[in-house]
Amino acid sequence: MDSLSRRIRDIIAVELQVDGEKVTPEARLRQDLGMDSVAALNILFAAEETFGIAAIDVAELAAVSTVRDVESLLRQHVSLHPAT
Repeated sequence: MDSLSRRIRDIIAVELQVDGEKVTPEARLRQDLGMDSVAALNILFAAEETFGIAAIDVAELAAVSTVRDVESLLRQHVSLHPAT
C-alpha cells in the first residue's frame, strides 16, 4: 500500500469511527463501514484538506461504493490538482 492509499484509509477510519483493519479496498462504505451522508461529507472535507484539493463534487463521492472507489476518485483529483 502506498502513502496515498494509507492516508485515504486513515481518513475513512477516523471519519467512520471504525478500526483501520476493517478499511480494506473491497470494504463497502455504506454496508460494511456504516457511512451515511454526513460521514460522506466529512470524508470529502477531510480529503480536500489533507490533499489540498477543492474540486471534488459531492455527487462524485455519492457515486462511490467501496474504499477502492474512494482511492481511485481521490487519485484522479490529486493528479489534476497537485499540491504546490
